Amino acid sequence: MPAAKKNAKRFGPNRPDAPALVRRQRVWSVIGTWLFILVFFVAPIGFGNPLFVIPAVLFTVLLISTIRLSRRPDGPDAETLAKGELRAATTNDPVSVNGVWSPGARVRGEPPQRGFLICDGKRLRFECLKDEVRFDAPINRVEVITVPSFMRPQLDLSIDGVNHSVRFFPTWDLGATFVGPTIAGEWYAQLRELGAS
Repeated sequence: MPAAKKNAKRFGPNRPDAPALVRRQRVWSVIGTWLFILVFFVAPIGFGNPLFVIPAVLFTVLLISTIRLSRRPDGPDAETLAKGELRAATTNDPVSVNGVWSPGARVRGEPPQRGFLICDGKRLRFECLKDEVRFDAPINRVEVITVPSFMRPQLDLSIDGVNHSVRFFPTWDLGATFVGPTIAGEWYAQLRELGAS
């Protein structure tokens, strides 16, 4: 099947319910990461190689932090968009999720900034925690640059020729590459439905 048809099916109207899919993906990513830690770090320690103690402890701490993040009510998993959520958003009741803005992969100089990605059904904006607006544009002026994927689990946008990237996960989240494409992909799909190019 051509890639375009795969993406059309994945992000089309018959796509699976994102919150339920993210919960399943998170469970499988946690199980897979535990197995990875056991096979590649704990097993060598059991065979008498102490060099793997520090990586085993580090990955275990990161995985426990990842599990805690995924269960938080303000974590990215809990904020996954339901179908039609952006279409139902209004100025008085916008959709707002936590995110980290950066100027895009090819731009350097500005550090990433935490804030909120907000959509009221007609406009899309990113407000930083420092009360700074990184972008605010009508959805039909927003271009979604890339389809979120395992290698790029984020929302890449272009507004008036300026690139913006929004990540929904901290860099240390060990499951971001598994659940990130679904969470960012739901934003991608719903923005396209609202007229983003």
